[in-house]
Amino acid sequence: MLTPILETERLLLRPLKESDAEAIFTNWASDPEVAKYMSWSTHSDREVTREWLQSIQANIAAEDKYDWGFLRKSDNKLIGSGGIYFKEERGMFTVGYNLMRECWNQGYTTEAVAKILEFAVKDLEQTRLFAYHAKENPNSGKVMEKLGFHYTKDRAYDSMDGKRHFEAKEYRYERTSKQVLL
Repeated sequence: MLTPILETERLLLRPLKESDAEAIFTNWASDPEVAKYMSWSTHSDREVTREWLQSIQANIAAEDKYDWGFLRKSDNKLIGSGGIYFKEERGMFTVGYNLMRECWNQGYTTEAVAKILEFAVKDLEQTRLFAYHAKENPNSGKVMEKLGFHYTKDRAYDSMDGKRHFEAKEYRYERTSKQVLL
């Protein structure tokens, strides 16, 4: 299934495209505070962002990866991105997200991830997903808890370049028939 366009009250979640490189680089990918707890490193230049977008475009029809850009409706500004990615070894999707700093603590991440979760449950018929965050980034855990994820265990993860190590908390979402999506 192609990554669909999703809509919330304040956001349009749409597939990312190579022409988004400038906005992504400027708005969050080059910001060390945004990348601080992410598995990816701060993008050093726009070419790194373009290469990342090309890899996403190459997988746009994949049934195990769904990536969205978060476009704020009020000003058509691309403010973040996120998605779900199937982890074969776990037999379920994981959720990931990031948002430009100026938009932190305004509910955008919760709003976007709630819609992504709804897509996973309703369209992909998923009943379990997991997510994790660096212990030093508890706000990410608050987003997960608001969306019905429950803490399951401590874990660790490394950055893709292997230069950073994070102690983390893992959460799991389990859909029950009584649960109401946001």
